[in-house]
This record gives sequence, structure tokens and C-alpha cells, in this order.
Amino acid sequence: MRTRPCVHLHSIGCLALLALTGSCEGQSARAAEIAPPRVIDVLSPLPPGAVHLGGYVGDQIDRGLRARVAAQDVAEIVAPFRERRDTTEWRSEFWGKWITSAIAGWRYSGDPVLRTLDERAVSDLLRTQTPDGYIGAYPDGGHLRRWDVWGRKYVLLGLLAWQEAAGDNRALDAARREADFLLGEVGPGRAKPFTDDMWNGMATSSVLEPMLLLYRRTGDPRYLEFANYIVSEWPTPEGPDLLRMVRANIPVFNMFPGPAREVKEYADGGHSKAYEMMSCFEGLAEFYRTTGNPDYFDAIRKAHDNIRDNEITVIGSGSDWERWHNGHTRQTEPWVKGMETCVTVTWMKFAGQLLRLTGDPAYADEIERTTYNALLGAQAPDGTWWCSHSPLAGTKERAPEQCELHQNCCVANGPRGLMLIPQLAVMQGAGGPVVNFYGQVRARVPLPEGGDVGLEQVSDYPMDDTIRITMGLDRDRKFVLKLRIPAWSQRNTLAVNGAPQPSPVPGTYASIDRTWRNGETVILRLDLRARVVGAPGHPEYAAIVRGPLVLARDARLENGADLNAPISLAADADGCVGAGPVRGQANLGIWQVFRVQLGERTATSVRLCDFASAGNTWDAASMYRVWMPVAGLKAPGD
Repeated sequence: MRTRPCVHLHSIGCLALLALTGSCEGQSARAAEIAPPRVIDVLSPLPPGAVHLGGYVGDQIDRGLRARVAAQDVAEIVAPFRERRDTTEWRSEFWGKWITSAIAGWRYSGDPVLRTLDERAVSDLLRTQTPDGYIGAYPDGGHLRRWDVWGRKYVLLGLLAWQEAAGDNRALDAARREADFLLGEVGPGRAKPFTDDMWNGMATSSVLEPMLLLYRRTGDPRYLEFANYIVSEWPTPEGPDLLRMVRANIPVFNMFPGPAREVKEYADGGHSKAYEMMSCFEGLAEFYRTTGNPDYFDAIRKAHDNIRDNEITVIGSGSDWERWHNGHTRQTEPWVKGMETCVTVTWMKFAGQLLRLTGDPAYADEIERTTYNALLGAQAPDGTWWCSHSPLAGTKERAPEQCELHQNCCVANGPRGLMLIPQLAVMQGAGGPVVNFYGQVRARVPLPEGGDVGLEQVSDYPMDDTIRITMGLDRDRKFVLKLRIPAWSQRNTLAVNGAPQPSPVPGTYASIDRTWRNGETVILRLDLRARVVGAPGHPEYAAIVRGPLVLARDARLENGADLNAPISLAADADGCVGAGPVRGQANLGIWQVFRVQLGERTATSVRLCDFASAGNTWDAASMYRVWMPVAGLKAPGD
């Protein structure tokens, strides 16, 4: 992380150009920031459209954009703002969730249909703004209750995203009026921020993120003062007190235990609502980026590690019935509603904040694991809908419609996770391109000394262990290429134009600093041996993980066998087992199938599929399980 005392003259010129045209040639396309951040990200997303993904992941992104995002009925999600009749509902979140993914989808794909849909959605919403500035779904006299401020947060995020993408200052003006109306309702001498909202003030507190973005976009100190006020109220009896509890290393499950009567109903989760809590820490990340206050950075880093160590499961998500519940050590137990998709997406976004701030590849490892398992496993195979929950055993189920709309919080949130992938797949570092995601990926990356480089990946990763990257340059250019080496990849090789390089170290970026020529190639080979992973605290269970893919037993592959029957696994000295791909399973609706050898001296085997495909019929026909009972195996922990 680098601190930033002032704006450079070139940046001022770029801001002016952005204000006029919505674009800035040669720059990462960001909206004008009148009050630039004090902390400059170590890694930055590339300009919109500079990254494109093909292969399986790219197909999933394209399918989700086409079948869900572009199919949204805009009138339906604008209607709550015209009606303003909510009392306990969260209908006001749907517009902001949807449009942030729709805007990102347009910027990624260039699809004019999405652009037209986005513009219509913004224009329709602006027509609902009251003369005093309110855009929300709650009636006069009912403001600040339940999900009202939470919904206003999503309105602000959507309006700011549109102004950034399209240069439409109507959206910025509307966002300012919306924020000013809230400042007139909440603050010293006015209403307290957490008197009648949800989840110990965490729903309201999540407005930190857009308030700080609005401060940087406008330079209006009132928005920064309001953010300071919200955090100053956290230690009050009604507030969430997150900073103190994180500093005290209190596990997130124990932060808000809730009354005893809720323990059974909410699967031992109490009031520790996962999604809202991480949204607050995302706001603290923007607070740190804005002010440079190291206490905020320390808090978000500790919070991330707290969640990772205590709650995140092998598929890269957490929560039971939307709450933290010490899930890391309870992965083999029956869960009520495991791994909410809103939690999955927000965990990715939280890790993405820290990846940008620190440049630490460990956060990219987390994002990759979540992407291939929890995220893609929640999207319907045709892209039209999403699961609310993705348990580690049982069945996946279609998310129910909510609030009398053809909509659901997770259905609205899932595409936001999809659109995060291109933003983090290839990024810009101080010395040149940083590659976080492998497969069929194309990127054009601006270089620190001028010009840019095209990176063309050719790979069947994560089925194949070889990634070939070719340089596209107009002339010889010197820069540093960084390649993420996953922590799980213990045996790695790297070559430049066929010449071997030092063996890359797991859990780091392999850095290649040289003068590059057009057409030169890099070949990276990662370790895709299938690893046997022991269940934390339960050595009688094991899972198989191959590269980033968690594998699962699925009833479609078992021919009536008992999925709960113990199996015998013989791991080698490195904790790995043989797992060969099985071709020709597409008719089952399964992406990848592997045949895993059972026992030490036996010809028997079991067929496992990737977690994203497991259970994707959303009924008992594809009953599945990740953690398998094993006989006599002592496997290394994850």
C-alpha cells in the first residue's frame, strides 16, 4: 500500500476529461475523484473491456449475463420506489444489486442491450425521487426502519456506478440528494442511526461504503463526517461495536450470540449475520483507502482472517441460515441452510478489497476457490436463476421468490460475483501485469512506461496443468510480469521461450522482470494432483480437492450406491491420490468427472464430480456429498 498526499497534474487533466466524456484514454476507467484516496491500491483493475474470459468460466459469465441479468424486468424492481409501502421488506435492495452487475456486465461485454437496459433503469428510478431527495421503498413516517437505509445504500452504489460508467451526472446529483436527505434524518440532534434497523446496526452501518465513495467523488466533507459519525456510534448499546470486538480477537460467531430462544431456529447462529457484517468491513476498507487510518486496515485484515479461520468451508463460503456458526469445524454436520450465496459473493468482494490493498496472492487464492465451487455451484446450469444455499451434503434448491416479486436476494447478488471475476483475473501492478486467474483469458494491460501489452492465455486449466501465455506488443518493452502461484500447488515449473526459470514458490507471485518482445511465450505448469483433505476436527471424514476444484460424490454417478457408506483412501506421502478424468459425462449435466482410486492394492474406484456440477438438478436425482466417511485414513488438514 502506498499513501498519496496530493493529486498529480496529469490526474487533474484526466479528471476533467472524465467529467466531460466519461472516459480517460490510457487510464483505468474510474470516475473523477475530487478527494482522491490517501492509500493507493497495490493492484488495480484494468479498464473496462480489457479482460475477457473464455472456456467454462467465461461461458458461465456469459450465460448469467444473458439469461438472468439481461432478462430482468426493470419495471418490477423500480415499482417498490414508486409505491413506497414497505414496512419490513427488503425490496429496495434489488434495484441496486441488479444494476451494479448489469453495469459491470455492459462494461465487460460491450453489449448495447445491457447499456440500454441500464440507462432505462436509472432514468426510471430517478423519476421516483421525492422533492426532498428520498429514493426508497418506505413511506413517510416509516423511514429508518428495518431495511430502509440498507436499501438506500444499494441505490447509492447503483447511481455511483452508473455515473462512473456513463459519465451521467444526473446520477451523481441524485446520489447527493439521496445522501443529503439521510444526513438530514440521522446524526447528532436528530435520529440515532441504529434505533430500528436490522442486525445490531450492521445493515445501516453498511452505508459507509457509498458514503465514502461519494465523498471522494464530490469532495463534500459532510459525507466523510457522516462516516466518522456512524463508526463513532458503534460502541453505543444499539451499535455493532465491530472495531472493538475485532481488535479483541472475538470470533465472529460470538460477536452477537442472540437470545437463547433463537438458537434452534437459526442453527446456532444467533445474531451474527454474515452478509451484513462483511458489508460493514467493506465499508471500513473504503474508510482506510480514503483516510489512511491504519486502525481500519488492521481491523479489516483481522476480520478477514477471523472469518477465514473460523467460518469458511472447503468450498470457499460460510454461514448457516445466513449467520456465522463456527462453520469451519462443523463442516461434516447437518446444516439447516448452508452457505448463502449472498455470503459467498460478499466474501469474494471482501477478499477482493484486500487483494487490491495489499497485492497478497493469498486473497486471490481464496477468490479462486470460492469462484470454482461456491459461486459457480449456485448458478443454475442455464443461468436463469440461483440457489440461495449450497450445503456440503444433500441437495441444492432453487432460491424462493421474495417480497412478492420474481426476485430473491441471492439471485440479485450472484451475478455481482460473476462480474467480479474479470475485474480481478488480470490486474495492473506498479511494475506491470499481475495474473491471478488462469484458463482461456485475454487481457490488454497498460504498462508503467507507456504503451500496453496483450496477454493471451491458452489453457484448459483447471483440467490441464499447463498455462501458455503469449505477449502481444507493438515493440520491445521492459516490464515485470507476475503470475500467481497458488499455495496448494507444491510442484511448479516455469519457462520463458522454452528456457527454464527458477521453480516458482507456492503462495507467491512468480516475477519475471525483463525486456519482452512481441510473440514471446511463458509456460507455467501447476500441480494438479488430487489432494486428500481431512475435515477439521473430524479425522473420520475426508474430501478430495484437485487444484481449485472441490470434488463430490453425486447420485448420478453412483448407480444406486450409498453415498454415506465409508470408503477407503490411500494417500501417498504428499497426501495425494490418483484421480484421472472421465470423459463423456456431459449427458449428465456434469462439467468434470474424475475416477479416484480406492485402497492401496485394489482396482476399485469411485467417480467424483466438481462441486459446481454436484446437485445441479436441484432435486434428489443429484443428491451429493463432499465430506466422505473414510476407513482408517489420517489425511492432512486443509
